Amino acid sequence: MIRWKALSVSMLASASLFAALLPRPALAEQLQPTADIGTTGTFARTVMEDVRDESLIEQISKTYKSAKKRAKVKSFKGKCGKYVNQQLVVLGINKKYIGCNGNREFDIYSKKDETTGGYQIRSYSAKKYTLEQALTAIEREDAHARNILIGFQKGTSKAGKKYGHTLLIHGIEDGLVYFSDSYAQTVNGVRYKEGEAIVCSIAQFCKLYRKYKLDGVIWFT
Repeated sequence: MIRWKALSVSMLASASLFAALLPRPALAEQLQPTADIGTTGTFARTVMEDVRDESLIEQISKTYKSAKKRAKVKSFKGKCGKYVNQQLVVLGINKKYIGCNGNREFDIYSKKDETTGGYQIRSYSAKKYTLEQALTAIEREDAHARNILIGFQKGTSKAGKKYGHTLLIHGIEDGLVYFSDSYAQTVNGVRYKEGEAIVCSIAQFCKLYRKYKLDGVIWFT
């Protein structure tokens, strides 16, 4: 009996060592929904809290509060351009506030080489890239990319169809997108308030805005 018990312990230890040596999937892959449990509701939030980059979460929160203070508003609902452009000042990308609607963001920056804060501007036009292609290209060049502006010609709301939409991705880290929006969003069954940090994979981010008409993507480097 003792010999069998020792053999069992030995086999268990070997199995554990083998599992530890297996390559660990990227965080973005770990967060993809599965047929058994999915990534929704409380489970999704718990997983995100386990793997997310807290420094980016904190940056988004602080930037949102500072942007509201600068804009002297209680909410950015219906004012996506104001929210994004205030963030660009708070983050030092622009020295002065530039006001415009969401459907003009890409055009304004794609015609420039550098921001007033000294950041180089790299543009990815919808004429050459889909949203996922642009973000994937950026991530491949820099797995820790920061400050990515998304410009949409049209959104899905009545105002969005007229004025477009825009938002700022604060960073891409380990295949995950860190951003906030100027209105509440539901991602993987979790409801996020205006300005609250949202974390998801590139594929999930693109699915969230699949019905929006893209102008292009701007990367401030």
